[in-house]
Amino acid sequence: MTIRTITAVAGFAFALSVAGCSRDKTAEAVGDMNKSNIQRVGNIYAAFHNSKGNRGPKDEAEFKQFISEYASDKLQMMGINKDNLDGLFTSERDGQKFQIRYNVGGGRGSVDAVAFEKVGKDGTKQVGFTGGKVEDADDATYRDLLAGKKPAAQPDVTGPPTGAKGRPTGAPPGAPKGPNG
Repeated sequence: MTIRTITAVAGFAFALSVAGCSRDKTAEAVGDMNKSNIQRVGNIYAAFHNSKGNRGPKDEAEFKQFISEYASDKLQMMGINKDNLDGLFTSERDGQKFQIRYNVGGGRGSVDAVAFEKVGKDGTKQVGFTGGKVEDADDATYRDLLAGKKPAAQPDVTGPPTGAKGRPTGAPPGAPKGPNG
């Protein structure tokens, strides 16, 4: 998990919990973190985690019930209309209902794929994560995330080369060359 993701999740939680302190700025900040339905679903899924002991909703009915009972002012800041939850669960990009992974555990700071476009657009499908992160995914990554697999870590090509046990080998980048080299 990146610092940026942790900061975004912490900021979202803080923004929802602030009471009486610059309401307009809080609403604006929360709105900025909820610009699309897939972000909203990821964020409200995280809110479910936080209020239900880090467990995910068991099914669509439980999830929708939670949302319908959630504080109206917070939903409004997020751009969620509790009278149109079917609209919330629909992608603006492809017009299709999201596939949702239910029973995904988590909690504060977790970043798990939970909402998936069915068709996508321009050869990619968006995946929404708890905490509001959204990524465009190719078919292989999409299938892995939908199956609950974590994507393979990308190699750090900026660091020094590593040996079999992950320990740095050779001189650090930019180090002066020795007499033989």
